[in-house]
Amino acid sequence: MASLSLLFFLFLQLPLSLSSTLFLPLTKDPSTNQYLTRIHHGSAQLPTSLIIDLNSPFLWLDCSSSPKPITAVHCRSIQCTSAAPNPCPSSLSSNQQACSVLLQNPTTKVSATGELVETTVSFHDQISPVDSFLLSCAPSILLSGLPSGAKGVFGLGRVRTGAISQISHFLDHPKRFSLCLSSESGMIYSSDDDIDVFKSMTYTPLLENKGDGSYIITLKAVQVQNKKLRLENVEPNMLSSSMKISTVDTYSRMETMVYREFVTAFVNEAESLNLNMKRVSSQGGFEVCYSVVERSTIVVPVIDLVLQSEMVKWRIYGHNSMVKVNDEVMCLGFLDGGLDLGDGISIILGAHQLEDNLLEFDLVSSMLGFSSSLIKSKTSCSYLSSSAMHRSAQA
Repeated sequence: MASLSLLFFLFLQLPLSLSSTLFLPLTKDPSTNQYLTRIHHGSAQLPTSLIIDLNSPFLWLDCSSSPKPITAVHCRSIQCTSAAPNPCPSSLSSNQQACSVLLQNPTTKVSATGELVETTVSFHDQISPVDSFLLSCAPSILLSGLPSGAKGVFGLGRVRTGAISQISHFLDHPKRFSLCLSSESGMIYSSDDDIDVFKSMTYTPLLENKGDGSYIITLKAVQVQNKKLRLENVEPNMLSSSMKISTVDTYSRMETMVYREFVTAFVNEAESLNLNMKRVSSQGGFEVCYSVVERSTIVVPVIDLVLQSEMVKWRIYGHNSMVKVNDEVMCLGFLDGGLDLGDGISIILGAHQLEDNLLEFDLVSSMLGFSSSLIKSKTSCSYLSSSAMHRSAQA
């Protein structure tokens, strides 16, 4: 499968005395499809590559080669009690006990204990390094399975000690950031006054998470070509389910019962729209694949994710639903996620389905803003990124 490089930009509205924007560029690793960014930390401001995980509550890295100073956080401190449910084991009475936190590799799902520390961190050369920034030192075993050169995880989870909360606190800005991914570039912009797409975004509430920082929204129904899946015959409680947004899952995963109904509906609609469509054998780990020799004759069914009401839909078009496996085959980019995705989640919406969708995460009001496809609005994340950087350079 062809690999793509892209830029991801994290955006926070910063005080004008510092900068109007904060860009956090990211590249896509060709072997793992994970998104990598870079921070600088410690007194020497050592550059360190980390993978982006939207739902991770911690920014963690392997500190074995980190420059000093790194200050251990006390297990009875406010910082520690905010980050860990049981920071001080009852069997240990030392007041110097380090703050232990449970960390997880988001790709292998392996967990291990790390330590919460304070150090100096910078995210972009537009702003000064931030002192006393909380991050976690992880054992080297957690690096297994990460892209080559990656030393940890940049978590964007919505928790008090998370990177977003800390950056917002140090820069005196509301906890809000936006995300835009594409195959070429991406951007998060600091002002929506002169970009129409920000004004036309749709909003849906973020559901309460269970302390893990996840971004989950209500999912009422799934439609293919404006026809609702007949899920009531499969799972009566499906109509009060939820959907998780993920940057770590490359492609969306569906709970098995939902996936089976979804695939059936998609295939039926695709064949009715394309009399000459030729389905081919499964390829690249995808079940539903088609020949694209006569690409111009293929019309891809539209997929709608109905959120808190029939008036609020996340629409997925062909460039987000289909994956080009090679020059002759494209496949439906959704996977069977198994019988249980956990916590009432029926769909995990993956990074491929997020491309060229502008997302705004407002942690103060607990709302998610989304644009659906920017391409249908005759723009793209690449265009918005170039425009924002041009304005920033002229400011």
